[in-house]
Amino acid sequence: MSYWIKEAITALQEGTSITAANSSISVEDISALPSDYALHDLEKYMHARRRVRGTMTTRVLASFAAYCVLHGEAGAAVFIAPEDMAATAVLNLGNPEQPGHADNLAKLTLKKTAAYQALTQHANGTGYKQAVIAEFLEDWTEYVKCFNDAGPVNTPQAIAAIRKLTIESIRKLESSAQQLGTSMSAFESVQASSADLLPTTIYFNCQPYADLQSHEFVLRLGVLTSGDKPTVNLRIVKDDLHQEEMAAELAALIEGHFSADNFDVLLGSYSKGQ
Repeated sequence: MSYWIKEAITALQEGTSITAANSSISVEDISALPSDYALHDLEKYMHARRRVRGTMTTRVLASFAAYCVLHGEAGAAVFIAPEDMAATAVLNLGNPEQPGHADNLAKLTLKKTAAYQALTQHANGTGYKQAVIAEFLEDWTEYVKCFNDAGPVNTPQAIAAIRKLTIESIRKLESSAQQLGTSMSAFESVQASSADLLPTTIYFNCQPYADLQSHEFVLRLGVLTSGDKPTVNLRIVKDDLHQEEMAAELAALIEGHFSADNFDVLLGSYSKGQ
């Protein structure tokens, strides 16, 4: 058989194979293209984009809701992440019958108020120099109420008592208590004998986030004497409960903003598959 006849038979067989392959594959699903071709998106040369896509970010709930209502498409959904005090709206999510590209988003992350930021910075259980805690209470006096076992304590007096704490006075009070046969901790000794009224509990009332209601945070005050100078620590009582309450309040606020619109509001997060 001559060379040309063999080539003709081979070409015919290849043509038959391609025809058979094409008969089992939908033209809409796959195309045969040369390997050195590249795809170029010409959208940037058009007068307008084909569709809206992008990410809007804000810390204001009202702005978040207004943008979502303005740009939301059929099947849009809002996903709330309570632990992060945040929410993400997927505005072109679509539905199972007509899925969207899920690349047009709005993101809300609430920002702590200045007062709550200062509270979480200082009332985290860490021991600070007494001047640091005293200055924190002085800066936010209008939010503060001080108490000890006997009842309310004047805030300026309580701050002065924190400033005057010394290791020497604590040790002297401990020694005096032992001589009297009384078993008390250093903090209890100071509290019982100090000329100034040292607070044991501090109430801090503030709005934690701009869109939330005010919360009353109860702080426990402790004195540490392990170093050369005393350190003071503040701890928020039942802080986890406050976090849960604030998260529930955020979820209710978001649901209220979208109650009259065709948005699904869900707890959780969304990640687009490939």
